[in-house]
Amino acid sequence: MNADLGLFAWLIALIWFLAYWILGGVFFSVMALLRLGAVRKVRFSCLFTILALGCAAGAAWGGIGLADDAVSRCLISSESKAEAITAIFGCGFVGIFSAFLIGLIVLIAFGSVFLKISTAETKPWIILENDERENG
Repeated sequence: MNADLGLFAWLIALIWFLAYWILGGVFFSVMALLRLGAVRKVRFSCLFTILALGCAAGAAWGGIGLADDAVSRCLISSESKAEAITAIFGCGFVGIFSAFLIGLIVLIAFGSVFLKISTAETKPWIILENDERENG
């Protein structure tokens, strides 16, 4: 793998981590609201953040690996830096974005498991709301 492709993979991993984290967080917050159950938010947040980071890194490096042959063939025929950038995006599009979708599927599957693990079955001991309104 080329040094330029390695830098590109790190950039993709960072962008995909943010996309997975934000979009997946919105998805799972809606899922938690629809369940109407208590969710241990800290546990789920930690597990989900680590999962999003792993999925983003795996999808970025896997996508670059899937697209490596096609990108290498296109880079050989490129003569300028602009043609090289176009070759990376144009020739590697299918491999890179199919890895993104696979990462998204893994994120939703394991995120659902983490949401199930983080669901509290009992009521908490400490309620941080003020109950003076009920007494008065």
